Amino acid sequence: MNFQLSHPEHLSVQGPDGRVWRGANQVWYSTPWQRRAGCGPTTAATLLAYLGRSRPELAELAPEEGSFLPYMEAVWPYVTPGGRGLDDPEGFLLGCRSFALSRHCILRGEILWIPPETAQRPPLTRCRSFLTSALDADCPLAFLNYSNGNLSGLDNWHWVPLVSAKGKKASFPCVILDEGQEGEIDFALWLKTTSLGGALVVLTPEE
Repeated sequence: MNFQLSHPEHLSVQGPDGRVWRGANQVWYSTPWQRRAGCGPTTAATLLAYLGRSRPELAELAPEEGSFLPYMEAVWPYVTPGGRGLDDPEGFLLGCRSFALSRHCILRGEILWIPPETAQRPPLTRCRSFLTSALDADCPLAFLNYSNGNLSGLDNWHWVPLVSAKGKKASFPCVILDEGQEGEIDFALWLKTTSLGGALVVLTPEE
């Protein structure tokens, strides 16, 4: 069974070059530090923009037409990396909610922590339920990966939007957005092999 968002077209954004990309790219930021550490704000901007574009009650969250970069720059002061980047899921969630409030929108959120200790990690069934429940509610997720384990094509210490999943039993293929493109990862393999863990964060509208 596939789990995906109702309006995947809302994930397409215009870059500063005028081209349309699948999700934003942190290299669009204007300063070297932003380009180096901007995966968290970039992911936040993608999630917030989707919510604004797909829900009339959150329309004030939607970016203006044209380049997505001004929206990314607007999110940055709220979802701001520190010296080690943005490595705090709670700070990510608080920043997203604060940005929404600045536009008169109220969001809630939830974090599923993936500890570095294998014995303390939630089972795959719990992760699958968290992910699919968010997608069923038409909410993309933010995936923080401290260590990519045996996955290729995914950087360590990195945030990406997670936008769809397939409900297979042994593996758990999920689609992420990174560098303006879609990619697929096996979340089950990541959960089994990551050495440092990470987190999943979902933003939801206030009921």
